[in-house]
Amino acid sequence: MESCELIPGRGIRRGDIDVFFGMRRKALRDALGYTAGGDGMWDDEDEYAGTDGTDWLVLRFLDDRLCDIEVRGGSLVHEGIELKNTLMPTLRVDLERKGMALEKTEWLSEGHDCVDLQIVVAAESDIDDYSDDTGDKIAWVIASSDFKVE
Repeated sequence: MESCELIPGRGIRRGDIDVFFGMRRKALRDALGYTAGGDGMWDDEDEYAGTDGTDWLVLRFLDDRLCDIEVRGGSLVHEGIELKNTLMPTLRVDLERKGMALEKTEWLSEGHDCVDLQIVVAAESDIDDYSDDTGDKIAWVIASSDFKVE
């Protein structure tokens, strides 16, 4: 299972590889071992599979610079809190212990904002077109260079 650390406002870290906003696409492709193919819908995004072949990560670019990170699989942690490989009620409790909260998103159409971590988190039950709704399992976590909550 892929494992990363969230660096709020900057991106993620996978081992010794930084995946930070503003980095160039080629540098990230080289560092993460990108292989062309797959079902990428958009030419401004790169999809990565985990070592087990399942969806892991989607990186979106604007003018060849990283602007969005969507973690779809594996583990994503911040200061001991598991953000991805968990259930929504567990995540809420873990965040509350650290003085943080999840609120209905103001930034995207689905999910919940964690303003302190500058992320949006969606459980499978939050996603309108999720075909296999199992409820509280986290479907994805998105971090963006444009994250803003008014």
